[in-house]
Amino acid sequence: MRTTHIDDFHYSCAEVFCALYFAFPMRHLLLVEDITGPIKWDMTGLPDRRSQACFETLVWLAEHDLLRFRTVEPRDIGVEGAVLTQKAFVLLTGHITWESGDNVSRIEALIEARRNRAYADLGQIVNDVFRANCQWGAPITSKPLPKSESLSPADE
Repeated sequence: MRTTHIDDFHYSCAEVFCALYFAFPMRHLLLVEDITGPIKWDMTGLPDRRSQACFETLVWLAEHDLLRFRTVEPRDIGVEGAVLTQKAFVLLTGHITWESGDNVSRIEALIEARRNRAYADLGQIVNDVFRANCQWGAPITSKPLPKSESLSPADE
């Protein structure tokens, strides 16, 4: 069982990838509150844990050459001038194969998982992007990924 902060990390990554893919090649203002919802500030002026983790996700993605940005917004509420790197764009347009045999691009899979609220799939797809981004390992062929069932409106 994964911990909540890893699930939040996968969700934030998926939101960032989709936002920047739709804006590509234009630079984009990425605000934490657009990804996680309104920032809750404590009485000392620090953001809540989830908002801070989302901001750190943006920094982490930049450190791993998946996005670039011009500047950090004051109080770490986001980044200005964010854009996918060439590597990230190529990885997102690369294909994955689900166990069912469906072959789609990673970005199409992310969009579908977001639409269906298939959060386990988001984690699988984001992890697939990270595995493909690893330069310390030998190139591997992606194996088919298991796909969870979509939620129907009656299930909510």
